[in-house]
Amino acid sequence: MRTNNRIVNKLCVGIDLHKDTMMICVLDPATGEERFERIACKCREKIVEFFKTLPRPHVVAIEAVGFYRWLWELLEPIVEKLVLADATQCRALAGRRVKTDRDDASNVAQLLACGRLPVAWAPPMNIAHLRDVTRHRHYLSRQHARVLHRVKSIMAMLNRPGPDRLKAPTLHKFLCAQRSKIPAHFVEQMEMAYDELVILERNKAKIDERLKAMIEADPKLSAQVKRLMSFPGVGMVIAATVIAEIGDFGRFVERDALTRYAGLDPRVFSSADTLRTGAISKTGSRILRWALVQASWTAVRTDPAVKSLWLKTKARNDGKRAIVAVARHMLRWMWVASRGNREYRPAA
Repeated sequence: MRTNNRIVNKLCVGIDLHKDTMMICVLDPATGEERFERIACKCREKIVEFFKTLPRPHVVAIEAVGFYRWLWELLEPIVEKLVLADATQCRALAGRRVKTDRDDASNVAQLLACGRLPVAWAPPMNIAHLRDVTRHRHYLSRQHARVLHRVKSIMAMLNRPGPDRLKAPTLHKFLCAQRSKIPAHFVEQMEMAYDELVILERNKAKIDERLKAMIEADPKLSAQVKRLMSFPGVGMVIAATVIAEIGDFGRFVERDALTRYAGLDPRVFSSADTLRTGAISKTGSRILRWALVQASWTAVRTDPAVKSLWLKTKARNDGKRAIVAVARHMLRWMWVASRGNREYRPAA
């Protein structure tokens, strides 16, 4: 029960999580009494036993570190209520220089008890698994791009430009045709690059098949992906990536909140009568921003309405800033379409 956002009759449990150990603070808001427990992360049975025997009612808060997911999945079926705390804001609210595991766990429990805990979003299980797959797909794509960049650099160095759309098969054809005209050490490097491209492209194809199977197995997710794929420049991978990073569009009550979450909102500098905007904030997921920008570049090439928007923005800025503006508009259009539960395309 909460009264004025304060928890008055539930135990408040704060967890300071590290890779090897966790510090647990159990706070009774009625008496202010705290007790602490340190448990090694490898002792899964001991963790389960501790939280199963925790007196009810209770609320458990975990600091949002990069490896919290295993503990969340372990505790979710056991504890009465589980929340994710924003670690950075928790430390800012602590207002102290001394930092110990006990203090950090106590700070989370105290903020939870007084209703001031900054809560982060914890994706549900199906979205978390989708995010694992899309982020690995993104990693493979970046590795593929790095290999291609190296090959293009060698081709430019030799003044022998290859095909514009370069993949493993086209690189193999290029090597067969140009082998006798290229120094042996560069041939060796390009053959190594070819081997890398073959593996990366095969793994990307496997990931795409896994994504397709995950989407088809979940009717709700399938409907979301289909809706986003109605946008120009958005394919299955981009749609799945956007959903994996955002989750439910309905949790954002306004479009500006979503653009701030994605880090696509411009920084604002205001003083007295002076007001100017700067570069985007770049908070939130960089993978989400990458996906939206990639979709926007494709949309500019294929959709007249999006191209018109890009050209208008480009007249006031450079091309890269203009494409970021298109990505921001694209995200807002997606929000409108998702909130209205309908497919959406920008008007011409």
